[in-house]
Amino acid sequence: MRLPNGATNGNVQTSMQADRSRSERLPFSPTVASHEPPTAEASVLNSIRCAQRAEYRHGDRRGCLKGTRTAVLDEIEFWTRDFDKPPVYWLNGLAGTGKSTIAQTIAERIFADGRLGASFFCSRDFEDRRDLHFIFPTIAVQLARRYTEFRSIFVPLVQSDPAIVDESLYDQMKKLIIEPLEESSISTVIVIDALDEEPASAILTVLGQFVSETTRVKFFLTGRPEPRIREGFRIPLLAEATDMFVLHEVEASQVDSDIRLFFKQGFLELARRRHELDGWPTKEQLDLLCERAAGLFVYAVATVKFVDYRNKNPKKQLDRLLLLPKSTIYEGKTKFKLNTTLDSLYASILQEAFGDNDPEDDPMVRSVLSAVILAANPLSPSAIGTLLGFDTEDVLPLLSSIHSLLTLREDTNQPVRPFHKSFPDFIVDPTRCMNKRFHVSPPSHHPELLVGCLNLMNRTLEKNMCKLPDAVTNYEVPDLRERTERYIDPALQYACKSWHKHLVDEHTACTPEITSALHRFLENKLVFWVEVLSVLGAAREAIDALDLVRKRLKASPTLKLADDCFHFVTGFFEVIEESAPHIYHSALPLSPRKSMVRKLYGSHASPMARIVHGLPVSWDPAGVTMRYSCSTAAWSPCGRLIAISDGKSGAEIRDAATLKPLTVLEFPECQTQKLVFSPDSRLLMSCNKRPENFISWDLQTGVLVSAISPELRGRPPITYSACGTMFGALIHRYSDFVICTYDVHSGTHICSHPVEGTVIGDVWTHGECLRFAVVKPGSITTWEVGFTSRNAPTEIESLPLPDNSPHDLDPDSFHPTLSRLAFTHSGRIFVWDARHSKFLLNEDAPWPISIKTSFSSDGRFFICETHPSKIYLWKESPTGYILHRKLNCQTETFNLLISPNGESIFVSSFRTIQLWRTADSTISFSRKQSRDRFIVEFSPDETLAAVKRLEDDTITVLDLKSGDPLSVVDAGMQVNGQRVTGSIVVAVGRKEVVAWNLPARNHVLNTKANVNDSIQTATISCPTMLSDPYPLEFASISPDLHSVAIVEGTSPFDGYLHLHDVPTGRCLGSVPMRGEGDKRPWFTSGGREVWYITDDDEANGLAIVEDSESGVIKLEHLGPTDQPPNTPPWLSSRGYQIMDDGWILDLSGKRLLWLPLHWQSLDTQARTWSGRFLALLHGALPEAVILELEE
Repeated sequence: MRLPNGATNGNVQTSMQADRSRSERLPFSPTVASHEPPTAEASVLNSIRCAQRAEYRHGDRRGCLKGTRTAVLDEIEFWTRDFDKPPVYWLNGLAGTGKSTIAQTIAERIFADGRLGASFFCSRDFEDRRDLHFIFPTIAVQLARRYTEFRSIFVPLVQSDPAIVDESLYDQMKKLIIEPLEESSISTVIVIDALDEEPASAILTVLGQFVSETTRVKFFLTGRPEPRIREGFRIPLLAEATDMFVLHEVEASQVDSDIRLFFKQGFLELARRRHELDGWPTKEQLDLLCERAAGLFVYAVATVKFVDYRNKNPKKQLDRLLLLPKSTIYEGKTKFKLNTTLDSLYASILQEAFGDNDPEDDPMVRSVLSAVILAANPLSPSAIGTLLGFDTEDVLPLLSSIHSLLTLREDTNQPVRPFHKSFPDFIVDPTRCMNKRFHVSPPSHHPELLVGCLNLMNRTLEKNMCKLPDAVTNYEVPDLRERTERYIDPALQYACKSWHKHLVDEHTACTPEITSALHRFLENKLVFWVEVLSVLGAAREAIDALDLVRKRLKASPTLKLADDCFHFVTGFFEVIEESAPHIYHSALPLSPRKSMVRKLYGSHASPMARIVHGLPVSWDPAGVTMRYSCSTAAWSPCGRLIAISDGKSGAEIRDAATLKPLTVLEFPECQTQKLVFSPDSRLLMSCNKRPENFISWDLQTGVLVSAISPELRGRPPITYSACGTMFGALIHRYSDFVICTYDVHSGTHICSHPVEGTVIGDVWTHGECLRFAVVKPGSITTWEVGFTSRNAPTEIESLPLPDNSPHDLDPDSFHPTLSRLAFTHSGRIFVWDARHSKFLLNEDAPWPISIKTSFSSDGRFFICETHPSKIYLWKESPTGYILHRKLNCQTETFNLLISPNGESIFVSSFRTIQLWRTADSTISFSRKQSRDRFIVEFSPDETLAAVKRLEDDTITVLDLKSGDPLSVVDAGMQVNGQRVTGSIVVAVGRKEVVAWNLPARNHVLNTKANVNDSIQTATISCPTMLSDPYPLEFASISPDLHSVAIVEGTSPFDGYLHLHDVPTGRCLGSVPMRGEGDKRPWFTSGGREVWYITDDDEANGLAIVEDSESGVIKLEHLGPTDQPPNTPPWLSSRGYQIMDDGWILDLSGKRLLWLPLHWQSLDTQARTWSGRFLALLHGALPEAVILELEE
């Protein structure tokens, strides 16, 4: 990087003049769009989520006063024109030195020359302008509006792949900006201001990947010289391509001269508008002002604004400031120089504005100031009044009296915010704002804002506030943004998205006023609030808010209600996020029968499908379930992310509360064996096999940081250094173990240290060192070595092992920082606290030996999984670990993790991943989930359904109108199929076909019957089927009850279809079946044909034909055909469809219902259709689910 060379204004200007003719020939020649894009293209651009008012032309930003900052402005403008200069320019400086003002001026100048492509002014005050993922799409849309060539490439790209704007930062920049720029050969300048407002290193990391490809594009960046930003500019590719100018290292005389000029021009403009100001201010006054400004333009701007206040005498205003003490030790958070007087300036402005007020008005002053300072996003004066219960007519004058400290407009609907960050820092610090009348205490004023938000939501929230049509998803509403702006005012939007951010501590949550308002909110407005968050694209806030409430509240009815609401939001998060109307069409109708949410809000449900049978009683113990085959997983230290991998195609980063996919990381041709996060959760490392390497990724950007290929065996323990720039691994080389450390970014090997003994557990980071534990006879020894140290590891401590510990300890059962060891021995389970030489758990093991164990990071929880698929959760108590929960999984688990805070458990099993809550107070973890499927047959008139579990002997006949059981039949045999008519139910097993009469419809419900009550029994006479050991897979009975088709499986791919006469049991014939298709046979409505699917997905059939003369029954083969006369039972004859994402659609494509994942099944055999009715049959359900869909 090149530091400023101290060139004078004249030198820079001379250089620019000399090169002016050459620079005019540089390749800035794209076609600039002189009008709005055509309607079709404009609609595409308008559909992309962009940050609002981020461009230089928006907002209240002002450029440099003419004649000031000339040296730096000329140097930067010269850089923009000279393509021999590096493509990146970093203007850095401390707070208040004028970075944003210079960026605004540069943007204005190069826009006037037609060279500005896009600009983005970051701001921590606005949610979308502090979100990294808005930066590149916003810049791309500006480029598309600016340049016709760019737009012609960009618009088709977005049309073909709308999800591209939601990809990683790396892919966003590559696909949305770099590739279209290169293809269109555009030369332009892009301005990004205030990167210190964001984790700027993420943007710099991405920029470093492409800077060599952007020879015709220049990037002008500004930001504070924070360590992480400096680190980003040290990336080799970026460092070589960057010019740098340090504002706070410019000569003081030059800065003072600019500030003096600013004062002169500001006061001259004031004198033109006022009378009797000739010769004012004096030279002495200007000298003193410049001395106190101490190089900070923010002081100069605030001073001029304060003096130039309407209805005030400018001379007296200035005199008040100059009479203040000369120095203070503070300057916001920058501490640029010790002789600044920002604190005194702020105190004087507050005193002048409110000092003469009646002290009774002080609470209102502090409340309004707190709304400006503490709001999660800037509020307008009208919104402040709405939240706090004040008249806007009172709020605006109050704010106007300190206009010099704020960005304030006359429009009361425009947000107000501090003019500079140093003012909030001042007013919340009691050691700086020492006048208690004006001091804003966050612990005191956050509750006031919280109550205001809750009361506003309790007053105004209602169902379908945006007047959305039924059954649509949010993205299918083209004017959704306009609807939200029209129907949800800014104050209510703020309250819905940010109320929980004012719930700062347990004391706040437990006050009677807040507890009462919160309970009313959860009891009366929950689903309407969730609906608003859905249309605002902020559904994730509901999880954060309810989770925080659960943590803050003590045991109470409100906590119990919050638990239930939390289950509602997490259990239906997918559909809540995607479709606000389906909160009422799907989420509420599918909520458990005994859930509090259903009881409170069931009357607001508007189902398009009726749950006839199978609605759960309580919430599923697995709060969130997703479909994914996970072989390895890791939980981030921050607790908000989970990394998962199928071991074949890389890894996915998922939201740890919802399991929603966030980022996909591709590891080409790698078998991932282990995943590890860095301490700050910004990096992820995968340990891979074939090829054997370590791959490190930047998770904010999706950029591959490094790939290192040491000699690996197995799944070596890995840990990042505290700063995330190095990592260490325990590598198994031949018969020895070696600790190796590497540089994360370059992949360079730093040092290696041989290890003696058996290492147990992971290696871990302690301060600036790496630690590991070695097991020796009778002890565990902890060792430490610096990441860059060439010295041998040092022994830190040696702790004793119990006498009964086994020699072959499981390396995953050791908690390194607490020195706790879990093991099983002689039929008992132990947890040994080595540091205190005592057992925390010493119990008989009522299960086979555990196969997976894990501790939470704080040691509060210990978990182990045993055969057969049982999970035992133990919780720490004063006397040791006590059994807290028992969990039953559907299949054997592959991964078992506890969240860092011990509140959630991640479980992966065959094709599914799940989240379980450790602290749930509303569910039991003991419900068994069977692998068995169900059999459901509907009567021809669709008034009855016969339901049974596949390997059960009992058939339940349901009345489909009421959902109540009409009769329960104990068949006395394993039933493989059944048929029900209006008065008879027939069951078939391996040996018999049995029929029973049903009671009359007006009979008492839920009657009982058994095999002795049957009216007909026929013995099946197929000797081949009776003698074979193969299982009967399916059986289907004809609607006329005359025939039964039985499928016998001889392998997963092959089997036989046997056709029998029901009255006699006689076998009419058998045919072989081939392939993996659905082997379930079905009859036509007349019962004279039976059809089945073959391995080529074609239907084959058998016709039952009776010879008219002899009366002999024979079979005729039909097909193959792709259009059988009747629709198979697993497909809807009325055009209903179940999509892979869980939506049930009608023939027109209308979304009738969303099925939670544990209700879904990829197996077509696990569903049965009959007209409007659908039965879901897979065994992950506690019982078969029967739905009646809207016509």
